[in-house]
Amino acid sequence: MICPECNLIIPEDSRYCKECGNKMVVSGQEQEAFSDQEKAERLYREGISLYHQGLFDDALKRWRETLELVPDFQMTCYYMGVAYYDKGMLNLGLECFKKAEAANPTSPAIHYRLGMTYYSMGLLPDSEFHFKKVRSIIPNTAQIHYRLALLHQKNANLEEAVIELNQALEISPKFARALYVLGTVYYQKGMLKEAAEALRKVVEISPGYVMAYYWLGQVYFHKGNMKDTIEAFSKTLSLSPKFAAAYYHLAVAQARKGDHEDAASNFNKVMELDPQDSSALYHLGNSYIHLGMLNKAEDVLGEAIKLNPENTQAFFLLEKVGEIKRSGAMEY
Repeated sequence: MICPECNLIIPEDSRYCKECGNKMVVSGQEQEAFSDQEKAERLYREGISLYHQGLFDDALKRWRETLELVPDFQMTCYYMGVAYYDKGMLNLGLECFKKAEAANPTSPAIHYRLGMTYYSMGLLPDSEFHFKKVRSIIPNTAQIHYRLALLHQKNANLEEAVIELNQALEISPKFARALYVLGTVYYQKGMLKEAAEALRKVVEISPGYVMAYYWLGQVYFHKGNMKDTIEAFSKTLSLSPKFAAAYYHLAVAQARKGDHEDAASNFNKVMELDPQDSSALYHLGNSYIHLGMLNKAEDVLGEAIKLNPENTQAFFLLEKVGEIKRSGAMEY
């Protein structure tokens, strides 16, 4: 049983909580003396305590008992929706949030959760409706501008996404996630200078933000700055050593810079993490050719073609290897 005063778990036969001294109701006579409202309050609070311990099913059981005693008791339906959402049971969560909304139509917390649930279900217009409801109730909330920006980005409404993100950052200038998304939106718009600026701010605020370094690498690569590209992807990998895409893009940048030995090493790391990556095999074959390792180039290019018979570039390089070997040349 849980003490309704301090929320600590205590033995079922306890008459008093040893921590706070609260008198517990345990006898049948005393239990009946409780009103339904008091019983519902106790069950409701027990449910909240269990939820925060990660005991979602036990919490939901308490809340169902709460509603049997007092329908629409306080925010019970809301908390049930949160628990179902956390369990990934989105339809049940949505049903609970709708009931909560009917009882509390102006609650920003409920509209926010409805927006999140609809977003997770891919129902973006409904999600946008509820996020805008929150914004109308509490307009100066960075989180809502951020959520609306994500919706606009997903719908390819990039101008609207930038507007919402800048509004979020006016309210909370060190909102790292908003800066990160702003950087990716600028990248999508081809505004590389602005993208780099936003992403650099992210890593200043949050030095361990892996994806910010990754996208900085992408931005620098498209700007043609291989030195900074290599540095950004190397930082990404120092934080996330099994990030296959970062190894791939690092290796591409190294090959572009002419560092084929390092590139080959990193393309091999891609293959360790993702053996089905035919593109990495193609690039590995290209680096092997530049290193004069023609037999290895033939092997990996052949593997690339097996994995992806549509890879015409691999066919071309494989033919080139044959020409080099037949001519006796070692330069490519």
